[in-house]
This record gives sequence, C-alpha cells and structure tokens, in this order.
Amino acid sequence: MIKTQDSPEQAREIYSKIDAIFNKHHITPLPINYLVWYHYFKGEHQALNTEMTSILKNPGQFTDRLGIRLYEQFLEQEEMEAENKYDFAVRQFVDDIIQKLSDWNDDLEHHSEQMGACALKLKNSESSSKDLEEIASYIAQTAMTMQSSTNQIREEVQNNSDEVNSLRQQLNEAKAEALKDELTQIGNRKAFNSCLMDLTIEHKSKPHSLCLIMTDIDHFKKFNDTYGHPVGDSVLRYFSNIMRKSSPENEVLCRYGGEEFAIIIKDCSIEEAAKRAEHIRTQIEAARLTLKDSDEPISTITASFGISHFKGHQDNLEEFIQRADQSLYKAKQSGRNQVIHELMSA
Repeated sequence: MIKTQDSPEQAREIYSKIDAIFNKHHITPLPINYLVWYHYFKGEHQALNTEMTSILKNPGQFTDRLGIRLYEQFLEQEEMEAENKYDFAVRQFVDDIIQKLSDWNDDLEHHSEQMGACALKLKNSESSSKDLEEIASYIAQTAMTMQSSTNQIREEVQNNSDEVNSLRQQLNEAKAEALKDELTQIGNRKAFNSCLMDLTIEHKSKPHSLCLIMTDIDHFKKFNDTYGHPVGDSVLRYFSNIMRKSSPENEVLCRYGGEEFAIIIKDCSIEEAAKRAEHIRTQIEAARLTLKDSDEPISTITASFGISHFKGHQDNLEEFIQRADQSLYKAKQSGRNQVIHELMSA
C-alpha cells in the first residue's frame, strides 16, 4: 500500500527507472513485479528495501516467484491491516453486547426472584394495606428499572452498530481508493493484476471468452515535450474518459503504467474485442483538443491496440499478457494508430 500520494511526475520517474531495469535484465513486466519495485523506489518499506538492496547487486536474479514472495512478505500484510481493524471492531462489538446481555440477564433473574416474592405476599390474605402499597411501589420501580436497562442496551447496540458500519464504509472506501489510479480515476495496476488473476481462474474452463486489450498512446512523449506535463496529463485523462464513457458492464478499464492502458473484457470473442478497440481508436483520432489558455489546437491523438484471448487450461497469466503486448508491439511497428489481435499476428 502506497503511504503517500505520488505526483504524476514522481510516478513517471519511478516507472522510467523500473522499465530500464526490467528491459536491461529481462525481468517479466508482470503487475506484481512492478508493484514490488515501485515500493522499493518509493523507499517507505525499510525491510523490503534491505532485501532489495541485496538483490540489486545482481538484478538478473529477480524472478516472478521472488516477486510474489516479496509481495506476500512485505506488502500484503499492510493491505490486511485495514481489514484486521474492522474485524477487531466487530469482535469487540460482539463481546460488548454479550457482556451487556449477560449483565441484563443477571438483573432480570434478580428482579424475577423479587417479583416471585411479591406474588407470594399478594397471595397472603393477611398482608396489610401497607404491605400492598410497598409491593405495588416495588413493582412499579422494578418495571421502570427494567425499561431503563432495556433502553440503554438498545441505545448501546445502535451506537456500536453505527460505529461498525462506519468502519465498514471506511474499509470499503480504502479498498476502492487503493485500486484506483489517481490521475485517470480508473483502475490502477494493482486492480489490473487482481482482476485479471480472478478472471483467468474463472475462465479456465471457458476458453476464448476472455480478452485483453493493451493500448498505448502513440508518440505520447511529444505531448509532454511540446506542451508540458500538465497537457500530457490532460491527454491521459481524456483518453481514459473516452474509454470509460462507452465502457460496457463486462469490461474493466485499468491504467497499466505511463501512457499504456489495459481493457479486460469477459464473455467476449477476440473479434468483438477488436471492434471495441477500433471504436475507441476512431473516437480518439477524431478528437480535436485545444490548449486551455490560448485555444491553440494540439496535435492529433492516436493510439495503437494489441489484443489476446485467454485459451483456458492450456494458458497462463504471463503468456496471456505477453501475447497482448506482442500484438501491441506489432501494431506500433506496422505504423501505429491501428488494432491488431493475436490471430492476425500469429
């Protein structure tokens, strides 16, 4: 879990370092590997940094299995802390209520015994009017005490319930925020990793019905170099909004890193995914954006798209992503601003 919010410039700088290391040492660009290295460069996890410093002596020894181990050892625990806080609050809530009900039950038994004694006195024909007055007064006082005790328990249960609901809402909000890209407000790499892992497991027995679109804004660097990073950020937000506005329910949008985005589509053929990508491509190409201060038009935005489909039991997560990346690479090598899927590039 990232402890501080990063500016787009900081994130770009970190991802640039990561990409350089991954390319040089042929480290698989899996989301979980990026996450581990990102936290290392952030420098907020002392234990992780100590181990990574040793690994940096020979970065080539970094494997996918090592990435998973480091994530589970140093990062996964922090993500569980919010849930543990909620679980503790629920347990505390239950314990408090059980104790209060136990105390209330003890009071009830005591008053029941006293009420039984009163009933015996009432049956005694020799009871004086003074005795009857005392019995009536005791019964009235007991009824008021029990009503007050019942109301107090009801109020405490409601207060504790409100507190638990508030913690649940905070937990859900924290989970949602942890899966959101700050700049574009769509899913981040962590969301991509989690969603794709779940869906590939779900689609093991349903081959060719899960598609992955990897897309990259063409020549994105020129927007930053020509107009500055704020305009570059606006282009990223605009591109994500184009995708989000027409996104169907069976689709998950994520920012994969930098100017690269991922679209996960379930219950979809590769031909349907290609049509979806083409629709986005034509929309972004047709956009005419201008600078806010001068109304000067900026360069036309185009994007390239690569698509793969999950082959079920015979496939795995790494190869699924790799095939989409390879198709994206071919789209760029073939002139950019086009859609290519793995059956075309086979």
